Amino acid sequence: MKYIFTLAFIFLSSFGFAQKSVEVPTIAFKVPLGETVQLDNVAFSLTEILEDSRCPSDVTCVWAGRAKVSVDIEINGEAISSKVITFQNSKQHVLLETDTHLYRAVKLSPYPTSATKNTMVYELLISASPKEIE
Repeated sequence: MKYIFTLAFIFLSSFGFAQKSVEVPTIAFKVPLGETVQLDNVAFSLTEILEDSRCPSDVTCVWAGRAKVSVDIEINGEAISSKVITFQNSKQHVLLETDTHLYRAVKLSPYPTSATKNTMVYELLISASPKEIE
């Protein structure tokens, strides 16, 4: 009987010492139109709004529309890429993958309304997620 209790104790106590995985936080930052934001050695510039045909939030439309932006990327002060990102639906777009981080374009703000359609101050939301160490 002691043998069964000992085995049950060892078996159940092993769950208490299991290593828990820790989720590393994602950093998000805004890049205003015409400005550059730097995170460590990587810099992002929202250079141009190429198109914004998104349906205003207070209007019923047949097509949801889309937004296209141009983003310049630099590493250590050296231009490495200029990308055109199309926001349609809710897909996130990979801007850059380094040895340590994955940078994604999350959304373009603000979302238009019928009153603000032509007077918006645009910002691009970018997320930086640390890559898992293997």
